[in-house]
Amino acid sequence: MNETATPLSQRLRQHWNPVLDRLIGVIDLMNGVAVHGIAGKRTQYLPIAELPVDECSLLKWYRSIGIRRFYVADLDGLMGNGRQCEALLRMATELCAGETLWIDCGWSGAVLQEDRDWLAHMQSAITPDASLRWIIATESADSMAVLDRMLNIVPESRLTLSLDFRSGEFVGAESALKWLEAARERNIVETILLDVASVGSQSGPGNDGAFYELVSQFDDMSWITGGGIRHAEDVRNLVAEGYSAILVASALLPKWGVGSTARN
Repeated sequence: MNETATPLSQRLRQHWNPVLDRLIGVIDLMNGVAVHGIAGKRTQYLPIAELPVDECSLLKWYRSIGIRRFYVADLDGLMGNGRQCEALLRMATELCAGETLWIDCGWSGAVLQEDRDWLAHMQSAITPDASLRWIIATESADSMAVLDRMLNIVPESRLTLSLDFRSGEFVGAESALKWLEAARERNIVETILLDVASVGSQSGPGNDGAFYELVSQFDDMSWITGGGIRHAEDVRNLVAEGYSAILVASALLPKWGVGSTARN
């Protein structure tokens, strides 16, 4: 069959097939629309023109490639413009059995009763055997106390710590090492390492020596990373370095995915 006649989602599935079980499809959500994230410059993110304008379109696109795990960054919440509660609820109800959705909506200070009610509603809305995980990101947390605030309403098994960096510099209160020690003490065992400067670049993983040292020192944790991923070989290399899953977006998008498959 002529390659150009083969649907892009099928070509992407074939290309990424050896590492599909390691991929987490990233969805940057702004005002209910999936946008293309580049280098953490959130005010400059643009909608993905090749997809329908709704919160679930990119999730469905990833699913068509064969990805069953998804990560959504609520950019409105992260930028202090109010959480996209209804859009996130629709994404949660879209999940099928066996699928997982990580949500970063910018948990920061106190967890209010309305937050508790919303979290409970989100959990009750998902289909049986689907999973929701909540991200505590150092870039938005006011202090490490947010770990205990969230643990009051969400079990540690559904919490993920995100250590955020920008051009190699840690973003957050305290230090990455102290956050990891605090997470370990609380039995939070899943951690994301991400340098937002590499997001959307397709220039190769932005992991440096500091990342390697953290992964090596806390080898009892489950590690996730991403940013700059170009092809399956990048994923294989990161798995060899100790990561269990990889966040990917640009290389899987309709427009950029064509170039990605053509180069490899």
